Amino acid sequence: MEPSTLEIVEDIICRGHFPDHKLRMPVVDGRCKDAAVQKTLAMIRSWSMSADMLIPLVVQVPYGIVADRYGRKTVLILAFVGCVLQTSWVILVLRLPDIFSVWSLLYGSAAYAIGGGGQMAAAMIWTIVTDITPISDRTTVFYQLQACYLLFAVLVNPLSAFLLSIDPWIGMWLGFGALIVSVASACLIPETLRLRQRNDETEHVSSARDGETPMTSKAAWFVEVGEAVRRDVGHVWHFVFASRSIVTIILAYGLYIPAKLGVRLNILQYMTRRFGWEWSTATYISTISNITSVIVLLFILPCISAILVKRHNYNTLGRDLLLSRVSSFLVVLGGFLLAFASTRWLFISSLVITSLGTGFTVLCRALLNALVEAHTVATVNTIMSMIETLVSLVGAPSLGWLLSRGLEVGGPWLGLSFLVSSALSALSFLAISFYRVPDEVPSTC
Repeated sequence: MEPSTLEIVEDIICRGHFPDHKLRMPVVDGRCKDAAVQKTLAMIRSWSMSADMLIPLVVQVPYGIVADRYGRKTVLILAFVGCVLQTSWVILVLRLPDIFSVWSLLYGSAAYAIGGGGQMAAAMIWTIVTDITPISDRTTVFYQLQACYLLFAVLVNPLSAFLLSIDPWIGMWLGFGALIVSVASACLIPETLRLRQRNDETEHVSSARDGETPMTSKAAWFVEVGEAVRRDVGHVWHFVFASRSIVTIILAYGLYIPAKLGVRLNILQYMTRRFGWEWSTATYISTISNITSVIVLLFILPCISAILVKRHNYNTLGRDLLLSRVSSFLVVLGGFLLAFASTRWLFISSLVITSLGTGFTVLCRALLNALVEAHTVATVNTIMSMIETLVSLVGAPSLGWLLSRGLEVGGPWLGLSFLVSSALSALSFLAISFYRVPDEVPSTC
């Protein structure tokens, strides 16, 4: 839905700067690529993303605790419902531009108080997969899960680009329909919490939960949930920050987020401005990144993993650590090339190099899930999502400002936002390079 949303918002902003501009016209108005319009678009997009992060940042840890105590499925469904409500508001604002300012898009983020938003949905999906997968197979399954997401993007992006050339609203309505289907699909997913508890070697935790007295009313149940969250929040923070191993991985993961965020937030607008491509063309080009990522996750990383284990006797954690370092280095290299790519072939090559490091987040997640006790998996996955939310909350407006500043200055500084995010990725590479696997790792299989 993002390309459709961007084009519609750009159209509305353009009409605000040029009153004679007609909305929803098939003829491309070159004035919409002026610096003033693009600067406003960049700031709206960045602040909208920050607003989308603010409320989830507050509620994600409580929802993670609820998922660890009462089940993943309920939290997953609530997260999808919140996404549906937020998207409904976006559609309403964009359909009525004479009534609502485009800045009203920010108010829709309040819906993420229900379920914690898309980041919380992703955390629950990762947690469910962790529940049902042994540690020896977990990284491979994580590759496949991430590849499925990217493969879906590969299939959807060309369709989205084609629909943009006809009417961006077609893509908006199709995306909204897909969200409705997601809610229905979440209702069909079985609960995996008890399965995880049966495999948990920490028997007293499982026994304590299984021995909880069922609540006789919904009101009493909500009271119990509130008390559980209040009791567990302090334990969660102590558990995370008392472990140097966990902190190091989270730090490396957090420093990588701006590079990931920059590509997702700025790449389309950067392409349209730097190379004069239309939104549909830029969307087609961005598919190259997703195709490369799918190949990496489904073929390259699994093959290298097998070689490291079978021929070089790496254990699971050692293998994942080595691959995470290589992936991080490729992200740094590709990011710096993106910042200074002055020709189309160099830009596309930079996209490919950056995409070769796409396994970094998956590998960090696999490492972290292997370091924690089974009964804290949902909470830890939620903390990773919360870190991503926190970094995005600060990074989205910052990268938006850097992009708009780069567009104003022009020349070699057009890629200023990518330059800064690549510098942070370099720090992430240093963090993961100095990381060492602890001697004792809890069994989570």
